[in-house]
Amino acid sequence: MHKVSGGSQLLLVEKGVGLFSTVLRYGDGSEKQLPAATPAKDLIAATEIDYQEYRREIRRLREEHPLFEDRLDISVADFEDFVAEALLLPSMLQKTDPVSFFVLGELLHQSLQTKDDGSASFLLNAAAELLYILEDSVRVQTCLRNIFEMTFDGMERAKQRERFEKLCQVYPDIGRLCDPAALPDVEPGRRAFAVNSIFGLRLLELALYFQQDNQRIARCDYCWGWFVPKTKKITRYCDRVTDGYPCKQRGARFKRNLVEEQDSALKICNQLRDRMYARQLRWQDAVPSERDGLIPMDYDQYTTWSENARLARIEYLEGKLTAEDFLRRIDMTHELTSYETDKAELVEETDWQRLVAGKFSFDPETHYPEVMQVLDLRELEPEWKLYTAEDLRREDQKGHQSLREKYGKG
Repeated sequence: MHKVSGGSQLLLVEKGVGLFSTVLRYGDGSEKQLPAATPAKDLIAATEIDYQEYRREIRRLREEHPLFEDRLDISVADFEDFVAEALLLPSMLQKTDPVSFFVLGELLHQSLQTKDDGSASFLLNAAAELLYILEDSVRVQTCLRNIFEMTFDGMERAKQRERFEKLCQVYPDIGRLCDPAALPDVEPGRRAFAVNSIFGLRLLELALYFQQDNQRIARCDYCWGWFVPKTKKITRYCDRVTDGYPCKQRGARFKRNLVEEQDSALKICNQLRDRMYARQLRWQDAVPSERDGLIPMDYDQYTTWSENARLARIEYLEGKLTAEDFLRRIDMTHELTSYETDKAELVEETDWQRLVAGKFSFDPETHYPEVMQVLDLRELEPEWKLYTAEDLRREDQKGHQSLREKYGKG
């Protein structure tokens, strides 16, 4: 990650116990203070910045600018035109990401001070350096998202110390850089820190986050976004409104689908319900002379079974019945050969989590090709199929998805 040097400074100043303001101090002594926030909330905001349009412009410069055309002579005019376009890109972030707007402006200025060494490749190398600087904000966000993925997902019940230990286990180098024990011993409420990069700022905020216990970062089961719960109680859903519905409302609805999918006893209950309902329809539609070969199940019998199953299910989900007792109670017609079943265990590690854990700079935007053609030889009649980057990502994320993505389309 590039570092700011010279007269400019990037500061994090405590404005009250637990509240910090990022200060952008320019070389002429002027400065801009951003609104104060807790480290947890500022880190979450950093993961949510939308860089899609910004990334497209960087990609366009790299792939379409004439400076990078395959030729022997590199035009100085093309380089100057490239620089002019590159210097305009940080302005796209001025409102949405003022920290990056400040830092990238300083870094680009520093890079352009490099003297021409007279080599044939100087202009191309200088252009590549500018592109690398422009991507700094994106790289930092990618790393931060991966840190969140490995440190906070599935850790709602954990203590702060356990979250930090998990980070150190997955990304040891990152853990050493944001160790709260390494922070200077200064009276809370009066702390001020100077950092020299966007990445350094985020690591400092992580250290400050791990140092306190008043706030924790959790993931919303419905929208998959990060949030800070208002209380110390286990909180599954954030306060966002997604697709026109509060996450709490839609999440509770889809959570039932998830529980039933993961629970063997509830799966059997659903299978029994389908069997009883089909049996009742066959009995109802058959004329009396055709009922001799059918198992009796009229409307009243089905209603009795359904109500018994509903009440038993409530008690099972509340923990008042074991899985075995639950199945025994709903098997009124002795359909099952055994009641020995346990709740299905969750997958401990998905393919997606392995990808993220393997490299803290893993970027799904560049990891997957735009289109991949695959011939599945396992099929009886193999056919070539096209998969987009989104298709490939979704395949890797199976078992590690939000309730909205998993069930929302239904």
